[in-house]
Amino acid sequence: MFFQVLIVILIIVVAILACVYFYQRRAVKQINDLMESEKKLADQKVDQQIKNVEELQLIGDAKKQFETIKNKYEKQVRPAITAFNKRAPQLLADSRTSKLLTINTQIRDLQADLAKLTTTLQQIQKDLQHLRQQQHTHKQAVEQIKNKYRQFHRQLNEKSFEYGDSEKQLNSRLNELEDQFAQFTDLTNKGDIEAAQEILSNLQSENDKFEQDLKKIPQLYKPIATEFPEQLSELKSGYETLVKQNFHFTEKNIDKQIEQLQSKLDQTIDQLNNLQLDVVEQSNKDLSDQIDYLYGVMQKEIDAKNEAVHLIEVMKDFTKHAQRQNDELGVELDRLSLNYTLTNHEQETVRELGEQIKAIIKQYRDDAEAVANKTAVYSQVLDRQKSNQKNLTEIEKSQEKLNDEVAKLQTDEQRARQMLQKYSTQIRTIHRQVEQLNLPGLPKDYLDYFFGVSDEIKKLADELNEYKINMDEITKQLIIVESDLDTLNDKTDILRDSAELTERFQQYANRFSDNEKIAAAAKKSQELFKQFNYTASLEAIATVLEEIEPGSYKRIEDTYYREIGKIKRIERKLGKES
Repeated sequence: MFFQVLIVILIIVVAILACVYFYQRRAVKQINDLMESEKKLADQKVDQQIKNVEELQLIGDAKKQFETIKNKYEKQVRPAITAFNKRAPQLLADSRTSKLLTINTQIRDLQADLAKLTTTLQQIQKDLQHLRQQQHTHKQAVEQIKNKYRQFHRQLNEKSFEYGDSEKQLNSRLNELEDQFAQFTDLTNKGDIEAAQEILSNLQSENDKFEQDLKKIPQLYKPIATEFPEQLSELKSGYETLVKQNFHFTEKNIDKQIEQLQSKLDQTIDQLNNLQLDVVEQSNKDLSDQIDYLYGVMQKEIDAKNEAVHLIEVMKDFTKHAQRQNDELGVELDRLSLNYTLTNHEQETVRELGEQIKAIIKQYRDDAEAVANKTAVYSQVLDRQKSNQKNLTEIEKSQEKLNDEVAKLQTDEQRARQMLQKYSTQIRTIHRQVEQLNLPGLPKDYLDYFFGVSDEIKKLADELNEYKINMDEITKQLIIVESDLDTLNDKTDILRDSAELTERFQQYANRFSDNEKIAAAAKKSQELFKQFNYTASLEAIATVLEEIEPGSYKRIEDTYYREIGKIKRIERKLGKES
């Protein structure tokens, strides 16, 4: 029992010792980690960083900011580091004594102090970096400005020929910029950073504008110095030469316009010398456009002269031909109007064409006289005569069309007389054919139609025998007669076929004399025949015969058409298709 208790006690003691051992190792590790972290902070050499920034010899606000950072480091960070370096080894020693069980809170406090110290150091480093960057940016900006001014001076000295007298104003502006830069430097040295920064911002903007002007002015100066003077001189001498050669232009007072352009050029040079670049840019565009326009005005007359002179010669014959053709057409229409009714205002059209030709001839004569007298504006002559040439071409087309139309009158009359003779022969032939049928009489509707067609032919003959023939009316009458004669031929064929077939069916019906139905049909057919209703007469006998002897109708009909040598022209329905 005693040994059991002893064993339990030993186990408890061992467990306690083990806990103490592990707790001690944990505490030692935490302290060592803190000391290692502090060592890393020391390795960052913040002291050296502060010294490096101090050597930059900051001024003004930057110097004040540095002093604040340095003071913070000296008053807060250094004492904190010293205190840490004392407490950490002491805690490490205490962790090996009976104080081990009471140092946990002190370790946590030390951890918090180190975290705060780390944060403070990081902020100090960030602030130092900001000051270094600010100083570097400032120094870089100053160097850039100095370099720009050296570059500006070199460009104005080496390429002064590209700037003309504007170089004086440019150098004056450059001097003003350098004075502002000197003011900026002075304020910087005095530590008035805020005022210096304001000047620097404005200075950088002015420098950029000055640099743009340096690039822009040579482009504006070149046409002013070289192109425009040469062009104006060429325009002046060219205009004087063309005037001596009796050229005239659509623009009046070209010589005065050239003088005005020269004045504008002189004014533009003054504007450039005063650096009114936006005004100069617009003036250059105006000068270029107006010079090109005057070149175009004069070149237009040079180009137009030969063609205008040639076209005047062409139009001389063209107008004569058009006038002669219109006169001949008028005479021909007067002659034809004696024998024909002109229904399409032909004579009025010829008079209108004649008036157009007269106007063209007058314009041609005016232009020809101007060319001969050397007072013509050739481009205007060319435009007018081209238009007149086009109009004369259209007039001649109208003349040709009108001539073709009236030329057909006599041909159409001859054709109409031939058709009248043909129709007269056809109506007489139909009359003989009907007489040869020896019918007891003719149906009233047939007679009415026959005499109607005869009257139409007579009307056609009367119109052709008029003193003045209206070919439009005659053409309409020809169409009517042609159509009605075709219909009359059809009616005559039906009349003949119906009468002939009726007689054949009545003869065939005699074979069935003992058939009462056929006998009655034959009697009815004869009565209708005597009434001149030959179609109904045929239907009355043929229908009954077809019922008594199917196929008889088609057989008799086919035989009839073979005998007369014609095809069947119509189909009749006798209760069914036959």
